[in-house]
Amino acid sequence: MAEAAADRAATVIRPLFRSALMVEAKGDSSPVTRADREAEEAIRALLAETLPDHGVIGEEHGEERPDAEWVWVLDPIDGTRAFVTGRPIFGSLLGLLHRGKPVLGLIDQPITGERWLGVAGQPTRFSGPFAGTARCRPCPTLAEAELSCTSPDMFSATNRPGFDRLRQGARRVTWGGGLLRLWPGGAWPD
Repeated sequence: MAEAAADRAATVIRPLFRSALMVEAKGDSSPVTRADREAEEAIRALLAETLPDHGVIGEEHGEERPDAEWVWVLDPIDGTRAFVTGRPIFGSLLGLLHRGKPVLGLIDQPITGERWLGVAGQPTRFSGPFAGTARCRPCPTLAEAELSCTSPDMFSATNRPGFDRLRQGARRVTWGGGLLRLWPGGAWPD
């Protein structure tokens, strides 16, 4: 179902990529577009049609039955800034909770055709041009790690000193993109 939902969102997102979309600011000043809203609506419609007893928590349209046994967590376009500037490094994020515990996570990049699917207790697999099983390269110390981040400007004054210590400890830092990643071991949303 997660892959079908990502496919449904992609059919909304692809025709709107690099189009003249109006960008609005949400209450937290983050950008939102018609593509964000309509992609989430498409996923919600599919879930309502096939899994009507499941709950949904979505970034654009809020909560619906958040206390259900099974709850989907949706971010239809993670990396809206990249999307609106025509960079294909954004993705649709879907998660599934069972009784509040994560059991599935999916990242779909509808423009590049890459998709990662993690199911509890199984190796994460990815599809697309470089399909296989996700894994981290050996990296026993932070000094050997690659750090990639959207921008140093995304950190508050409170969090900036901690990030600066992390950055100084890493082997190399790459700026740009829609997602913040520390490779290997961990990820934070943008």
